[in-house]
Amino acid sequence: MHRRATIGWLLLFLPVTTLFYWKILLTRQFSLLTQRESVNQGYAWMQFVITSIRHGILPIWDPYTLAGHSFVGEMQTAAFYPLHLLLALVPFDRASVLSPVTYHIWFAVTHVLAACFMFALIRELGLSRFSAFVAGICFSMGGFVARVGWPHLLESSIWLPLVFLFFLRALRAASTRFAIVDASIGGFMVGLSVLAGGLHVVLMEALVIASAAIFNACSSRLETESRRSIVFRTAIVIAVIGAVGLAAGAVQLFPSVEYSTRAFRFLGAAGALPADQRIPYADMNDEFLPQGITLLFAHFAFNGSAGVGESINPYMGIFPLLAAVIGIRRYWRNRWVRYLAGLAVAAFLFTLGNFSWLHGVLYAVVPQLWSMREASRMVFVEDFALTILAAYGVEALVVEAAGKASAAWVGLNRTLLGIVIACAAALFVPAMFGKPDINPWNSLSILLIFASYGLFRYMELGHRGGWVRAILVGLILFDLSAADWTAVNRIAAARTGADYLDRARSARGAALFLKAQPGAFRVQVQTDPVPNIGDLFGVPILQSSAGATLPTDYMRIMGFTDLLNVRYFLTPASEPKPGALYQDPYWKVYENPSGYPRAWTVHETRIEPSAERAADQLGKPGFDARRTAMTEVPLTLEPLAEGARESAQVSALTPNRMELEVDVQSRGLLVLSENYYPGWRATIDDRTAPIYRVDGALRGLVVPPGHSRVVLRYAPASVYWGGLLTALAFLGTLVAVWIRWRASAPHAGSE
Repeated sequence: MHRRATIGWLLLFLPVTTLFYWKILLTRQFSLLTQRESVNQGYAWMQFVITSIRHGILPIWDPYTLAGHSFVGEMQTAAFYPLHLLLALVPFDRASVLSPVTYHIWFAVTHVLAACFMFALIRELGLSRFSAFVAGICFSMGGFVARVGWPHLLESSIWLPLVFLFFLRALRAASTRFAIVDASIGGFMVGLSVLAGGLHVVLMEALVIASAAIFNACSSRLETESRRSIVFRTAIVIAVIGAVGLAAGAVQLFPSVEYSTRAFRFLGAAGALPADQRIPYADMNDEFLPQGITLLFAHFAFNGSAGVGESINPYMGIFPLLAAVIGIRRYWRNRWVRYLAGLAVAAFLFTLGNFSWLHGVLYAVVPQLWSMREASRMVFVEDFALTILAAYGVEALVVEAAGKASAAWVGLNRTLLGIVIACAAALFVPAMFGKPDINPWNSLSILLIFASYGLFRYMELGHRGGWVRAILVGLILFDLSAADWTAVNRIAAARTGADYLDRARSARGAALFLKAQPGAFRVQVQTDPVPNIGDLFGVPILQSSAGATLPTDYMRIMGFTDLLNVRYFLTPASEPKPGALYQDPYWKVYENPSGYPRAWTVHETRIEPSAERAADQLGKPGFDARRTAMTEVPLTLEPLAEGARESAQVSALTPNRMELEVDVQSRGLLVLSENYYPGWRATIDDRTAPIYRVDGALRGLVVPPGHSRVVLRYAPASVYWGGLLTALAFLGTLVAVWIRWRASAPHAGSE
């Protein structure tokens, strides 16, 4: 009976989420896919992953952008997030890409999962199903989870409630064995956050669990265990969560670590620096201003810009904030309430960035926290804590006896009444005197304060029936929906030319023309920003506006379009130059007659150990990369006889594999217009051959005289060793779940 009631509450999240996101689910007039980054990154990367999976190819090397680069190395791509396998089952739309409708449904499903996971955590804390339902709504549809614009951060953030749930279970386990089992499951959830691609979220999860562990070791009562045994149990739990989390995410972490040593990170106006180098503290400048605290109760305070840089609004509703205050007041004796209250305050102080001593100290002592240069993202932790505290507040309002509550809330009533009077004055003065002007959104916040106070007073008097609860949920949903601006009006975006999805999809005709051309080649898109038609349509383009990093080797030669096998230029249809090979209402295609082939052979080399100096030589007058190659080590080659003809043709090309048929008259160096990167393996006529770095950034192989079949495969040890660890972690977690299920099975009938 109890289990059916729980399932009923969980199923209720489906219609609530559908109605909350009605703009993107019930109409086609609004979209999440109009902004440049959402289209060129999350959407296009998801398209590449799904296409690769359908062709039975691991999405680990992307040949369609940046002259080829490690796809799994860029952690944000979420190449191995297992839930994305479900999207591979959904048919593409008429443009042969992932339907925006499917993308929006997936977005909503992710929020349903977020709500369900928070529901489970609140139930684990011993609160009622109604309180858990309200917390699920607040976590999923308010604050960070509702407003974060990047899919990898959203999909990573939903797992923290389950991580914390199994952390608590491990601390309460009846034996060390079951503590390890529960901690393993919690670590697996951390691994899923890693695989979702949100490194910053994982770092915040680590801070939450580590601080909770320290708090538990220091605050636990010594009724049944000694302090030493509590510390020992807590240490084991943390160690298991960390180890399993790292193992479960290893298939993503190992390639990302490898990539970070070979890439540059861009910091906006601050320039770029190696991706594995600590970001200077002076450049950690995305933060909330001190007045950002007002965003907790007025989502459009300071015109919604109480932060610097990529700040995310922490607003989770007026009534939930009031409920959090009530929860702290009524359950202060609960040590986890005290912890969560402290966590919320500490998280807010961190969001202040350079204004906060705490931010500087954590930057200095916490490993890798410097990679999260946006201090304001810590609102995720703040919202997480406030959501749980709000559940305690709702529990106090709904479950406690009216007389007991009234006696305890006299002081709170007075404070709230003072706030309401001040808000009334804030509305009355502009209405009567016309000054100062008040933003209508701030007026709405004041009205919501009135409504929240009225509902609180009504419930305090003992009115807690079903219809009152329905009004409470309706008020929260109304409040959060008014603050939800994630969906963009497509009509308005189209009028201003800011619909980047339509811009990218308009290139489908040009993409089909280009894919019909023979041979291997690349395209340079001559517009800004560059639509990511590479990952969307499978057309190899030279550049891309996706991602915050660039491979170091590619950066050296990115300006040499001829060398990088650019055969065609794609321009907007407004380009006046004549001679287009293809034209439609949106785009034109021109040929580049000076572009190099994808592969060629040379018989002369120059030794240049420095990759930087080798790339510099490419732009000097008189240097012909078709005749001479710069290598880091001496190679034994043979001169080419006068008039001899040679050829190197690409016979097969897939994302992780390349085959060539090569005919040379004498021993020469096969140069490939492909980025040099570890993990590529080569064979010549089925015999292993070394790959050399050529011209500072390209690949080269020494080929013997005559005909040769050359095969290159991308098989990085980082992916395969990481994949082995991830597979073991998955299997181990299944065993842990089975053990936990067997242990709880005898008690199932009593629920």
